[in-house]
Amino acid sequence: MVERTQAVIHFKPDGTVIMANGNFLKALGYEAEEVVGKNHSMFVYPSYVKTNDYREFWEKLRAGESFTSQFPRLRKDGRKIWIQATYAPITDEQGNIVRVTKIAMDVTVRRTALESITKGMEALTDGDLSYRVGPCSIPDLANLGNAYNTSVDHLSQMISNLQAVAETIDAVSSQIGSTSDELSRRTETQAATLEQTAAAIEELNSNSRSAVSHAQEVGEEANATRTSAEGSQHLVQDVTDAMKRIEGSSDAIARIISVIDDIAFQTNLLALNAGVEAARAGEAGLGFAVVASEVRSLAGRTADSAREIKGLIEQSAGHVKTGVDLVDRTGTQLTAIFEGVGRISERVKEVAYGLGEQSTTLGEINSAISQLDQVTQRNAAMVVDTADATKGLSEKSAALRQSIGVFRTSNSGGSSSWSDTGSDRGGYSRSA
Repeated sequence: MVERTQAVIHFKPDGTVIMANGNFLKALGYEAEEVVGKNHSMFVYPSYVKTNDYREFWEKLRAGESFTSQFPRLRKDGRKIWIQATYAPITDEQGNIVRVTKIAMDVTVRRTALESITKGMEALTDGDLSYRVGPCSIPDLANLGNAYNTSVDHLSQMISNLQAVAETIDAVSSQIGSTSDELSRRTETQAATLEQTAAAIEELNSNSRSAVSHAQEVGEEANATRTSAEGSQHLVQDVTDAMKRIEGSSDAIARIISVIDDIAFQTNLLALNAGVEAARAGEAGLGFAVVASEVRSLAGRTADSAREIKGLIEQSAGHVKTGVDLVDRTGTQLTAIFEGVGRISERVKEVAYGLGEQSTTLGEINSAISQLDQVTQRNAAMVVDTADATKGLSEKSAALRQSIGVFRTSNSGGSSSWSDTGSDRGGYSRSA
């Protein structure tokens, strides 16, 4: 039964082939005459034949020790196969080792499949996701290989997606970083501009307050001038009234002088008549004639003085009238000045009020600019935080790309280092 299902070969204790059954010859690709009489070393790698392990292996067999394990062996065409074999020393009745029998089975497919899966796990450990386990005719190993390939396919897709996401994050982070840098520069420029604007507004507000103060001073001076003009107007009115009273007195004096002139004229006539009567009286009227002459002379001088006084009074009246006219015109001008000063005072009040409103508005603008500057400063701080966060994100993205960069994926569906074909197994599927 063993001869029909297993590969069997017999050796002398020195390793010389005595006989090999058909299963063995088929597995190794030889004919019987090509192996009988040859040494076991023809089935082993030449480099292994030269080792102490190989020499000790046969020494132990000759000492009666048996071995069961998987062994790599060379076919005639130079290809390697794996066999699950038992080397058993056979003794005679006296206990002497007369031959060594090896019973083997070809496990190349199983071994190669396991090696392929092991290689896949090693590749996975190294981050190589391009390796794929090939097909296998052993169901359990085929299922294991398929499970490995499916898992690696899924992992490869995940890694590819992660790589794409990492590249996208890196690109977006770079773009956000550039935008943040530009926004930071613009925010700094805006902050500087706002600071300059605030300084200019503050200076303008200070000038406005000074203008308000000056306008108030001008208003006070205008009010004082208006008050003074009012006093001057009253004074002019008093002067006008005095001039009119003087004019009235001059008229009264003129009338009195006219009466005196009339009296002097009448006195002169009476003196003349008295002189005529005294002349008629002769010597008796001589003294009276002298008195009448003196009275006549006095009346003449009185009349002359009255005429002179009248002339002076008329001249004075003319001057007084001229003065009254001048005072009237002065009063009119002072009234105009008073009204003009009043209008100026009102305008100054309006200007002062407007400047006050402007100062208040400038203060509100300055406050708004100050708040805007604070907001800009906070925005600048947020931009810096965003830039730092973006930098951190970029670093994390780079770390992610570096981490997943150890994985190598393939869009070709992977590759396999073995094939479950008859030629690879020497045309023998189960025994060797």
